[in-house]
Amino acid sequence: MDENSETAKKIVAEAMETWIDAQRRAIELLLNAQQPGHPVDWGEGARWVTRIASLAQEWVVEYADPLRPTIFKSQGPTRKLMVDNPDVDYYFASLDDRESYRLTGNRGRAAAIGFTIGTDILRGAPGRTGTLGQYQLDDFGLEPNGDFEITLSKQNCDENWMALPDGAAQISVRETFHDRTRERPAQLRIERVGPSLPPADWTPDVAAERIALAARWLLFIAHSCVAMWKGFSTSVNKITGGAGKDHTDAQEDEVRTHSASDMAYMGGNWRIAPNQALKITIHPARGGARYWGIVLVNPWMESYEYRQRHVCTNDQLAARNADGSWTVVIAHRDPGVPNWLDTGGRSEGYALIRWVLPATLPPNPTCELIDLQ
Repeated sequence: MDENSETAKKIVAEAMETWIDAQRRAIELLLNAQQPGHPVDWGEGARWVTRIASLAQEWVVEYADPLRPTIFKSQGPTRKLMVDNPDVDYYFASLDDRESYRLTGNRGRAAAIGFTIGTDILRGAPGRTGTLGQYQLDDFGLEPNGDFEITLSKQNCDENWMALPDGAAQISVRETFHDRTRERPAQLRIERVGPSLPPADWTPDVAAERIALAARWLLFIAHSCVAMWKGFSTSVNKITGGAGKDHTDAQEDEVRTHSASDMAYMGGNWRIAPNQALKITIHPARGGARYWGIVLVNPWMESYEYRQRHVCTNDQLAARNADGSWTVVIAHRDPGVPNWLDTGGRSEGYALIRWVLPATLPPNPTCELIDLQ
């Protein structure tokens, strides 16, 4: 083995040790986290570590090249991130603000498709971080069949254009459905515009940089989720919130600054005994909204298992009250009323309500702890 090979071997060995160490530290965070301690929370916590490691591998190691971008689905039933919404397909692609890109596809029939241009959540960024631009696909020119082509660049070049301001390093997509059985998903593709590039070899230095970045990102997500639960647990059986734009403007932290600025977020912890339920009355936004949805969430900021239990609903699927409001009931067992969300026997969790394109900031929901018969 020659000197170059030995050097390459050493670089790779150190990178892999960094990756393994990050997973060990994520496990330590799991085992020492403040959480309710239900056996299912523990089991899902172990799975959560493997899921965020898997996402780091795909997102950072495979798809973090802005010169050869791929728009990929980052979340789904088996991989969730920071209070996922079961009604949303999440997509992501890495960008470089010095480049130009072409985003093409077909709209499909989802309720809303939002695009967020943001700073680099993987590496961090100096100065202002988070959302730099917010767009809705319906605001662009579409063909009658739903096909579209949008240019992303520093300079404005046509009517279907998204700006890439200084610091822009990613685009995230939130495709929001009311009913997946009836609404056809979008098709999305992205490509860099410009001269073709030579092949990019996966050298030891490239591998080391990406793997170290994946390790950093894994721990950032783990720390953030544990801290989110700890912060939320101080407010029990009430749900409050505000506009996503408030989070992006306030520059609170690296997570909240990446909120969708055209949405509203309302959340809170719930805590109920076996013979109790939390009744949540959701009041409509004055002027309407494209969508709202509520979901139950575990201590690792993942939605409950929605493929097997009814743990989420939205404004189109939920039964509505005569006055236009909706009443959702969180309980261990079916209370015999509409809009029941199933805790699966857990006595404590988190609930988040998202509003997409509300005309005005919706009022906070009314929460009431009630005894079941």
